[in-house]
Amino acid sequence: MFFFNEACEQMVHSLTELICVLGRMILAFSISFLVAAILAPVVIKYFKKLKLEQVFRDQKEVRNLATLHSPKAHTPTMGGIMIIAATLVGTAVAVHWNTQVVITLCNYLLCVAMGFIDDFAKIRAKNVKGMPGRIKLLIQLIASVGIIVALRYFPDFWEQYTTMPIPFTNKYLTISSPILLAIFLFFVLAGTSNSVNLTDGLDGLAVGCAIPVLLFLAVVSIATGNAQMAMFLPCVPISGNGELAVVCAAALGAVIVFLWYNSYPAAIFMGDIGSLSLGALIGIIAFLTNHPFHLVIAGGIFVIEALSDILQVFFYKFCNKRHVFRMAPIHHHFELSGYHETKITVRFWMVSTFLSLLGCVGLHAFFR
Repeated sequence: MFFFNEACEQMVHSLTELICVLGRMILAFSISFLVAAILAPVVIKYFKKLKLEQVFRDQKEVRNLATLHSPKAHTPTMGGIMIIAATLVGTAVAVHWNTQVVITLCNYLLCVAMGFIDDFAKIRAKNVKGMPGRIKLLIQLIASVGIIVALRYFPDFWEQYTTMPIPFTNKYLTISSPILLAIFLFFVLAGTSNSVNLTDGLDGLAVGCAIPVLLFLAVVSIATGNAQMAMFLPCVPISGNGELAVVCAAALGAVIVFLWYNSYPAAIFMGDIGSLSLGALIGIIAFLTNHPFHLVIAGGIFVIEALSDILQVFFYKFCNKRHVFRMAPIHHHFELSGYHETKITVRFWMVSTFLSLLGCVGLHAFFR
């Protein structure tokens, strides 16, 4: 009888905790949505006045793609500022601050600064060469080391972050060395931020694909932050992770509003300030929820975009200047193959939604 009462108490506590998190997620989403909706017309109007216009590659570099994108020449960029502002306000109002939230937002703001410098350099010089790639990678490496050092100050957290579940199995990858874990985190952060940045090449493509991924991360955050839910999944429960679901909800509210204005024909572009920071937010939450391998499935569109670019560069440099695709990333290949960008975008959204659902399914260990 004692054990039955204790189990009931734990279940009630777990359910109460879940309801509280869901309530704050709704609050964060609503506030972020309203802030973004208020900011969007003002930002678009002001940025047009300042002539903060997107810089495109010329016809020598991209041939027919320059002609296809010529109507977008005077579209303002750096619209990611409204996503960032709305996400921060929604999070600040609704979240219960803890270690995970502080680490997430510090990394987010670092990539915001990096994206701003990158965009400003492009606009000022009127060319597509912004901050050198090696500088971006160095900053992300420093950030990765800083995060691992911060986590080492919390021994309970440290043990939980060294063991990561593998999708569809009850197996785990353990990385106990701080140096190796910092390198692993670097690849996660650099991969997600740069892959989202690469995907941001058509109207509404990156933000539309990010919506199901953020929903997936919200589910994972709730699951890992709730001990009772973690029991049914191959998840390592991490106290306080439910607050990352609140951050995801705030980001969702901002991204949905931005998609309204960024959908074809785009009234504003996200810019590197938006894409790099959004990718970094996805990457750090995937790491802090201990599910970076599941993100490879859920964020499969971003993975495919990055791999297509890597393959194109590799074959061009090492296989006698051969091309795998008409142009990389792969969405440009389809564009140059005759598909309208809205058709490409919507189909990529559909694939991203399916992959995010598959990532959720992969949370359960089917093969025991």
